[in-house]
Amino acid sequence: MTVIDKVSIIESIKGQTIEINSPDDFLGIYHFIKLSLTQNKEKLETLPIDLIIVENIYADYDKLEHHNIILQKQEREVIHIFTFGDFNQDSEMTWQLSEILSDFLVEYLIIPILNNISYTEFEQCKNDIIKNINNSVIVYESKRCLS
Repeated sequence: MTVIDKVSIIESIKGQTIEINSPDDFLGIYHFIKLSLTQNKEKLETLPIDLIIVENIYADYDKLEHHNIILQKQEREVIHIFTFGDFNQDSEMTWQLSEILSDFLVEYLIIPILNNISYTEFEQCKNDIIKNINNSVIVYESKRCLS
């Protein structure tokens, strides 16, 4: 795969994600995941991961500002986390990420389901993957994939 393909794939992925600022992260879920990833930065940088994207969990909540109330519309047991990179085998990567995200499972009692997607797989199933990551949040971007 050429660098140009990788850059265009990353840009198309970023075009489907949303930015979550700390005031919007009223449950602290994305902040907690980012903190776990930051604390394990050295381990994470050894993995062939360019992006980590978390599905938008806040679609399950309504925040009523004028009453200062948060309503949960749907109970959630799992959250999908998508990892993108240039890799062939992902068992070691899945193991490492599972260890990194274990604190999240304990804190929020939500099971992180890891979906490892290589760039080759992305090109084969682009439309389905784009649909799955629509309105998701980027929580990690490696230095090597920055353009």
